[in-house]
Amino acid sequence: MKNIRDISIRNKLILMQVFTSMLVLGIVFWTFIATEFRAYKTRKKESITSLAQVIAANSISMLQFQDNDAAAKMLGELESVAPDIAVATILDKKGAVLARKVQGDTSRMQLEVSFPIRSNGELLGKIVLSARLSDLSAMKRSLLSMALILTAVAMLASFLIARIVQATLSNRLERLAQVMTEVNRTGDYSRAMEESGEDEIGTLIRNFNSLLQKVKENERRKDEFIGVASHELKTPLTSIKGYLEMLTMMETAQPKKQMVERAFANTKKLEKLIQELLDVSKLQVGHLQLQLSAFDLGELIEEAVTAFRMVSRTHVVVVEGLPKFRRVVADRQRIEQVLLNLLSNAVKYSPGEEKVVVSCEVEQADVVIEVRDLGPGIPPGEEEVIFDRFYRSKEVAEHISGFGLGLYICRDIIQRHNGRIWVESRVRGSAFRFSLPILNSTT
Repeated sequence: MKNIRDISIRNKLILMQVFTSMLVLGIVFWTFIATEFRAYKTRKKESITSLAQVIAANSISMLQFQDNDAAAKMLGELESVAPDIAVATILDKKGAVLARKVQGDTSRMQLEVSFPIRSNGELLGKIVLSARLSDLSAMKRSLLSMALILTAVAMLASFLIARIVQATLSNRLERLAQVMTEVNRTGDYSRAMEESGEDEIGTLIRNFNSLLQKVKENERRKDEFIGVASHELKTPLTSIKGYLEMLTMMETAQPKKQMVERAFANTKKLEKLIQELLDVSKLQVGHLQLQLSAFDLGELIEEAVTAFRMVSRTHVVVVEGLPKFRRVVADRQRIEQVLLNLLSNAVKYSPGEEKVVVSCEVEQADVVIEVRDLGPGIPPGEEEVIFDRFYRSKEVAEHISGFGLGLYICRDIIQRHNGRIWVESRVRGSAFRFSLPILNSTT
């Protein structure tokens, strides 16, 4: 059963209004029915009491002379005068029965009236009338039928009114939820909402717009800082790298040579990070330009894998299934950057393994490149967010270095080529795949 917390605001408002209307209407109906029943019984009792008063007045002489026949004859006439009277009894002052008349069904007696018989202030006896409330059942059916009809009409009217009224509340909340979801998914902080209302929802939307503006401004400042800092770091880092490269060639004695080589390797890592930051800065301002050309994707894969094998000391890169027709129109350098990044991640995130597999296949009008590792794989739920900027998996963030920029840059590059990039979990490890449109099937 669906939890009420999971029901939409629109349906919650409708249910609340319909339920409240039904509750109030039910209270009113049952109060009205109870009042009608009470009034009916009161009227019936007054009528029977009046009848008992008349019988008591006519029974005085019969009690004084103990005339049973006359009393019985008088009670016998009640059948034509008051057919609802089930039992009529005249008792003397000692409680002995002078006359008694039973007519019809006595199992449904619902009202009893007792009236004293007096003469000159002296109590002679009493008259007891037990009546059937035969009209009560018909009255119940009539009132309940009316209540059911009015309830159905009221429920329909309440539902229609709720559908109309809730739109002023739920529509704005639903639009706000949609915009928030879209902003969270795309990272586009320029999607402000128009709102002129002065109620709490209007205040919520205005605060949301203000928050978006602040986040957008902070993003702009951060991107500007990243761009400037990366550009300023690049020049001195190039000089440091050059000097270390010279020292690597000049120094032969150990352990000095090993220390210089490690410094040079870390400089290359820093250079790669700065280049990623520059790429991110260009992506944010739209300055990342693609140099498109037609080339053989298979040759590029083989060149990239050969270059990577020269620096990979822990894993063997295996190439499988290069199709015959694989020419594409793309930025060769950027596609190589994507491939090298995926290879680097496959090695980094599969420690203790020895193999990374690169394969390529044609799927309709696209060529799909896959880089598969044998590591622990991607945790469930991270298949989409892993491509977000600065996102790093919680399970590896503590013991593997990185800023979470590589996959973000790869996704943007592939999307600019009208392709797509995604990850698939396997029984062992994970496979990162990206597709590119094939130039044609005969070239």
